[in-house]
Amino acid sequence: MKVSRGMQALVLGSSLLGEAAYAQSSVQLYGIIDSFIADKRAPGGKSAVVAGNGGMTASYWGMRGTEDIGGGTSVIFDLESYFNVENGTLGRTGFKGDGLFSRNAYVGLKGNYGTLTVGLIPPLLWFSTITFNPFWNSFVFSPIVIHSYIGVNGQGVFGNAGEWSNSVYYSTPIINGAVAKAMYEFGNEAGHIGQNKWTGQVSYNQGGFAVSAVYQQIKFSVNAGDLATVIPGLTTQGVANLGASFDVGFVKFYGQYQHVWDSISRGDVGINTGQAGFSIPVGNGVILGSDAYSKSSGGSNVSRNTWAVSYDYSLSKRTDIYAAFLMDRASNLSMGNTFGGGIRTAF
Repeated sequence: MKVSRGMQALVLGSSLLGEAAYAQSSVQLYGIIDSFIADKRAPGGKSAVVAGNGGMTASYWGMRGTEDIGGGTSVIFDLESYFNVENGTLGRTGFKGDGLFSRNAYVGLKGNYGTLTVGLIPPLLWFSTITFNPFWNSFVFSPIVIHSYIGVNGQGVFGNAGEWSNSVYYSTPIINGAVAKAMYEFGNEAGHIGQNKWTGQVSYNQGGFAVSAVYQQIKFSVNAGDLATVIPGLTTQGVANLGASFDVGFVKFYGQYQHVWDSISRGDVGINTGQAGFSIPVGNGVILGSDAYSKSSGGSNVSRNTWAVSYDYSLSKRTDIYAAFLMDRASNLSMGNTFGGGIRTAF
């Protein structure tokens, strides 16, 4: 939905400026609603039948806008809010602390020099994780998302599941399919100078082939000084991720390799994770499959293997239905699994 007329006039109190803004600026309302029913059991947990939110994509709505200020430069902003479709509450199912605009909340400039934004922004590792697996950003059925952001036995990526606050982000222009990006988050708390998060990425996407290399380092998880509350003795976590995909028409292949370094006073831990996946168009839908395996070394010796398959059927350009099954095995825990289906629509 476009809402542009009069926006600048309301700010400046000028109908003449409002007419100019009509030709140069716009605001768009958009979102996704995803609801599913499943029999779900986490590793080491008990089985439960749930009517849930976000089987394939966490439900959200957002507003994004742009204003042309001349010279090839535009002011841009994006505000996105998670919500639970099963009960109408704010935030994502199972996540505490989600604010009104906890998916995206930034403002910045975009032009021939690239893009610069400031605010709450998803980190580059998150984008690489969801891009190079067929289940995209599903916290219910994507094995690599689950291994990275719903870890067990001390495994996993810390630093919030998908968003960094108090952040500055820069992306170069795309040149022949290649782009470089960087991002930095400030600790923003007195007494914690040097507490920060930073990440960088180089990627290439051309002719059905895409590849990305990302490195991320964090010295706090959500609040400055809190890493030791996540794992006792943890001071720094570094993550390197290499992802690739190749679309040959009748099938698209996905792959990722990820290495996590946990610097812990009692003994460092390394976690190696590999993920392979595919998507195969069949009729009006697509068959999805993915497997992820993680193995810890150093101060820990545990492993985890998770695989999932799904069929996603398009009812229209905006709406699809899906059925999926996931198996989850982790050291020292009873086996977990999830079987369910749902409907997702975009607006």
